[in-house]
Amino acid sequence: MKVGADMLKDAWLVSFIRFPLLIIALLLLFVIFELSGLQFHFPFLPELSTIYFTVVNIICFILIHRLLKKEGRTLKELIGYRQEFLIKDILYGFLWLVVLFVPFTLAVMCTMFIMYGVDMLQHFQTVFAGDEDSYLFTRPVWLMWFAAIVSLAFPFLNGPIEEIMYRGYAQPIFFKYFKKVWIAIVIPSLGFALQHVFWQLHSRGQLFTLQRFFFGELVVE
Repeated sequence: MKVGADMLKDAWLVSFIRFPLLIIALLLLFVIFELSGLQFHFPFLPELSTIYFTVVNIICFILIHRLLKKEGRTLKELIGYRQEFLIKDILYGFLWLVVLFVPFTLAVMCTMFIMYGVDMLQHFQTVFAGDEDSYLFTRPVWLMWFAAIVSLAFPFLNGPIEEIMYRGYAQPIFFKYFKKVWIAIVIPSLGFALQHVFWQLHSRGQLFTLQRFFFGELVVE
């Protein structure tokens, strides 16, 4: 695969497009909540994040499909799908989930130590849950049911689409263009980490999430 300026531009787009899309999705929800007279917290609570993340995942899947079609490639080619290796790939996938737990946990603990030092264990609740005031408003029952239903599809969309975008599409293009492994890893990792700040309610949690996912991604790679 020959990488030109257009493909490089597309790789940059794929690496960072989720962040502005999530902002747009949040603003649209903000308008809907405002017009409906519903209380809200910006950014929204984690239990509602599956709604706007799912919308963004669908848009990103369409984007990847169109980019691959423009380049004359297919999704199967991108992920290296071969039917004879399907069972083995699934088993390796489950093994990879276990292997990923170690660097992810390491990234969490190191990030907390950097932020809070030896007192880090006392701050886990603050970082992950935020202040109680952030939760002291009523969410409509129908909205929570809708978020719960969307959550059923979320695991089957979010992880695979992220992997397709960052590791499957962007990373190989950056590597073939710059000829440096660290560049191919750092750029998508930054985009991957940046989008996850929307899981958190406050600046401390957002900073923690940014560091955790960025360094966690580097460790995994």
